Amino acid sequence: MRAFKLAKRCIHTSVTCQTARNPAAALASTIASTLDPAAGHNENETTTLNGWIRSIRRQKNISFAVLSDASTVGGVQVVLPKGLDEHLSIGSSASLFGRWVDSRGKGQDKEFKVDAVTFVGPSDAETYPMPNTKQGIPPPVMRRNAHLRPRKDGPASLLKLRSEMNWALSDYMRREGFVRTEMPIITSSDCEGAGEVFRVVEGGPELESPATTASVSSPPPPVEEQPLPALSSILSAPPPPPAAARYLTVSTQLHLEAINASIPRVYTLAPCFRAEKSDTARHLQEFWMLEAEVAFLDADVPTALDQVMTVAEETVRAVAGHIRTLPEFEHYFAKQTPALSSRLDALLDAAPYARMTYARAVELLQEHARTTPDAFTFAPRWGAGLQTEHERWLAEDYVGGPVFVTDYPTPLKPFYMLPNPPAADPDRRTTACFDLLVPSLGELAGGSLREHRLAELEASMRHHGLDPEAYEWYLDLRRYGTTRHGGFGLGWERLVGLLTGLDNVRDCTAFPRAAEGSRF
Repeated sequence: MRAFKLAKRCIHTSVTCQTARNPAAALASTIASTLDPAAGHNENETTTLNGWIRSIRRQKNISFAVLSDASTVGGVQVVLPKGLDEHLSIGSSASLFGRWVDSRGKGQDKEFKVDAVTFVGPSDAETYPMPNTKQGIPPPVMRRNAHLRPRKDGPASLLKLRSEMNWALSDYMRREGFVRTEMPIITSSDCEGAGEVFRVVEGGPELESPATTASVSSPPPPVEEQPLPALSSILSAPPPPPAAARYLTVSTQLHLEAINASIPRVYTLAPCFRAEKSDTARHLQEFWMLEAEVAFLDADVPTALDQVMTVAEETVRAVAGHIRTLPEFEHYFAKQTPALSSRLDALLDAAPYARMTYARAVELLQEHARTTPDAFTFAPRWGAGLQTEHERWLAEDYVGGPVFVTDYPTPLKPFYMLPNPPAADPDRRTTACFDLLVPSLGELAGGSLREHRLAELEASMRHHGLDPEAYEWYLDLRRYGTTRHGGFGLGWERLVGLLTGLDNVRDCTAFPRAAEGSRF
């Protein structure tokens, strides 16, 4: 009763029960917000700009500097009277007090006239790794200095764009009734079965050895938990078996399927890890993956697969459509890559993305190889995986836009994918799956219907050399209320590269982790 009276008194005396907001505790304005007419600023109003010095040009009685806080592409020009610039250098941070005035120069409508410098974080211009040079900074140097590269327009715009992509994805998924779920990063199973996993070990740096970071071929089965024995048996029993090995996940799909067995539409955006040695522009050892799963699909297999492909297609459209409206896209990325606007237009075209079977794709590739003998390094043939050069030709040259390739040969695919009905030719068995191919990149996303039948899933595991007992919890999903379900995974850095025109995924994330290692 006393607690109720206290709560009631707070309701009627809100002034005494709420802490007044301290105006001084408000965050500093960004450069962009002080330029926004909607914010109510006028030319005679004084304000403070905070940022980092991109460049500085000193004249006899006045200096011009470019200040940036990443809220505007290119930064803004600030004008400093003689004496106020003496502690400023490229790379230094500063708080500048003054007002906006009409710019006399070209390139911007307003410039900032500085009356006082209230703070400077010094920087040695001679050693600063991010100088302004006409020839630019080579990408390897930028990656080595990833802790400073967001001072540049491109990396800063990239990080803002990634943030907007996350918002657009969440907004679309929420509207479509999908529930976002956080998935575990440490797991005891290798979802893809390729063995490209990082093993997790306990201990500090002194325990590190090549064996602790090497990839392993096949994770051992987890050890089943047993009831606690009596004290007498503990004293006489041999030591317990070692705990199951643990790995950084290569995909959250199996765990996401578990949630999908209770919630029909789920997705996650999470980091994944693969200990592959591929030193290419398309591979990272740590990357982010969008994964989605949908339950209660249509009983007709082609229709069900089309349902999953439609979710993947509309997800790409939602993200690409939002990015197309951002000032960073128009003012930076589209200028850097002239063909980028038409690339996004193809992603956003009202017509559904093209679809073709793997068999048809191989026929087209073989026809092109016959008429153009030097077209491909790797000869296309049925039963082999499509190489990047094949994928790009299909998307760029044949379709001229995104294309789904479906029904790959069963031996190429993991154990959890649903086989298509038996084919007339037993050597041409296929699986209800797809890859989404896009121009300039190749594979962007891959998905499938999941094998929902218990006996068939156990048989597939044994065929792939897996012990079903190691996946008892996964098999439970088929024992207790299975559904026809499917899903897909989309490489987030690959989508970032597609939408920004960046050719190397190492430039599509803040701190890239790839085969060559990292200083961070």
